[in-house]
Amino acid sequence: MSANEFQPTDEVNFVSALSRTLAAANGCLMGLLAEAGLNDLAPSHGDILMRLFAEEPITMQRLAQAIHRDPSTVTALVRKLADAGYVATRKSTADRRVTEVSLTGKGAGLRASFDAISRQLRDAQMRGIDPESFRVTCATLDCIRRNFVCATGADAPTQGGAS
Repeated sequence: MSANEFQPTDEVNFVSALSRTLAAANGCLMGLLAEAGLNDLAPSHGDILMRLFAEEPITMQRLAQAIHRDPSTVTALVRKLADAGYVATRKSTADRRVTEVSLTGKGAGLRASFDAISRQLRDAQMRGIDPESFRVTCATLDCIRRNFVCATGADAPTQGGAS
């Protein structure tokens, strides 16, 4: 076993292995985005766009809650998507303090590409893994996530860092 391979019995290196796995998944995703000609998108935009495919318009606050991100991070990511022409923001007619986000025609046009990229990413992820092993892994990861949330005293996990 090489030094870069994860040794399942090594609990100390588990978080490092998760980090390397996420980096590899993001690298794969960046490659798939580039192949689709979507060089102006980053993996961090995916949750926002997928949420908007399912529900729009959506308030910035609801979007942040739905994708488990800090509101300031969502604001920065939405601004980048708006600058690229994928989303539009507007003040709510019911409450001018509330900002709503919706897809533009260009953003809505991403749906087929996103569906194809999601399938390719899922296929790469599941190669050589049986469904039961994957189910157990997901359950274990969720338990570990909850353990970290409890250890930090946080109510809901958020991910920072806009890309």
